[in-house]
Amino acid sequence: MLIRTDRVSKMWRGGRVVSFRSLVVGGNLRGCGGFGLGKAFEPEDAVEIACRMAKRNIFFVDRYRGRTITRDLVGRQNSCKVILRPTTNGLRGNPLCCEILKLMGITNVVAKAHGSRNHYNVVRATYKALLTHESLDEIAMKRGLRLINLQRKKRLGI
Repeated sequence: MLIRTDRVSKMWRGGRVVSFRSLVVGGNLRGCGGFGLGKAFEPEDAVEIACRMAKRNIFFVDRYRGRTITRDLVGRQNSCKVILRPTTNGLRGNPLCCEILKLMGITNVVAKAHGSRNHYNVVRATYKALLTHESLDEIAMKRGLRLINLQRKKRLGI
């Protein structure tokens, strides 16, 4: 999915050189996705390069019950801060974060973006937040507990 294409100019000795940059986000709706940034002298070439970078730059997320996350996640990029909170009533919050989460196959999250909300910072901060996600198996191994106890505690709200 193409997020944005910008026209960028740079001053050289001989004059102004115009190029384009594109931001692309992709996913398979099953916990796998990535983003790419491409630069070229033509917008179509920039999009093609960004798609190639997105395929090369893939992240995996273990979804809780196939549709959400286990706990609150926070990601920062420059002065942008993205907070992802699990919920039960669909995707809400920042539209760009919601599109990224939808492509990753996560459907029950509230996504809030604070600070500088330009597209590049929001995308990077969202993926940084998703990279900090841990499945219940990983949490149980870190704590030295059995997974069945953790799931029962989560269900009971302890």
